[in-house]
Amino acid sequence: MNRKKLKLGVFIPPRITEVEPGAVHHAGIGRIPRATQRDLMSLLDSLDGVEVHKDLNFRQSFIHNGKIYTDGFCLNNLDIYVWYCEVDRNVGSYDLEVLKTLARDIRVVVDPFNFEVGLDKYLAHLRLSKAGVSVAETVLFDHNNIQRVKGVLEKWGRAILKPRRGKFGKGVMLIESYPMLRDMVDYISSTTGLSPDKAYMLERYYDNTIDDWVGTTIINGELVYGYRKRTSKWVPLGGGAMKVYDANEVGGEVEQCDVTPEQEREALTAYRALGCEIVGFDFITHKGKPIIVDENTFPGYYEDIFRQLNKNPADEFFKLITCELNRTGQAIA
Repeated sequence: MNRKKLKLGVFIPPRITEVEPGAVHHAGIGRIPRATQRDLMSLLDSLDGVEVHKDLNFRQSFIHNGKIYTDGFCLNNLDIYVWYCEVDRNVGSYDLEVLKTLARDIRVVVDPFNFEVGLDKYLAHLRLSKAGVSVAETVLFDHNNIQRVKGVLEKWGRAILKPRRGKFGKGVMLIESYPMLRDMVDYISSTTGLSPDKAYMLERYYDNTIDDWVGTTIINGELVYGYRKRTSKWVPLGGGAMKVYDANEVGGEVEQCDVTPEQEREALTAYRALGCEIVGFDFITHKGKPIIVDENTFPGYYEDIFRQLNKNPADEFFKLITCELNRTGQAIA
């Protein structure tokens, strides 16, 4: 008996503007180089028993009674939809609503519900902590009850104030005392009338050195590489502390580095807890122990590191898609 073909929808556009080798950010919504995207599409063409629908742009769609339509095609009729592109990351954005609506009917990769958790540093830290991952301690508070944070901050000594959906190190500030935090929050609430981020997130500051900072990239449950930012991407926070900062949001300036067995265990435990099929985690080392201080739903993507390790990025994405097809095929057989 012939088994029906699985219907695979894909939206993985190439970068519109090519940038310097290793750079991760660019104009447009595509996130992988054109050559890699072309190789991946060729691999998808080789699939047996799969009906592949390419360039189904969910961002140019509309929703009618829970059905997603783009260019006259209903995405809900697919068995699986795979996307990897830039999206509007704001709370309640149309991009995320489309993906979450579609995921209620079919398998969507990257899972938009888990992706959205990963965007929020507080929720991501919380999920990792609940899973037993060594992640930085956090406090969430409203400007109206800031005085209740005083004891925690005094115990910590110093803390990092982070935007919950921040990126590229922007808005990350070192808090060295309760009065400093109080006056900063009072200034923001006095001038805006609210907490722009809905709530303030404090992360415990741990003494560390930039030489021990490690970024990781995971695709389909495999830690594909580790990397370090060059000194050009580090700026002072004050008090001897440093942070990764990218004013132009262009990424790059990294070097491949080894990942310790303990870091790899923590990263893969975090991967399973967060549930994002493509993700990355940034580590510091404090008193000999790795601690995750950031989750990246668009992890560092560096073609030069792939080549250095004799890995093909198109193959890595293809393996993810074929694994998901196998899962979906078993589910609907």
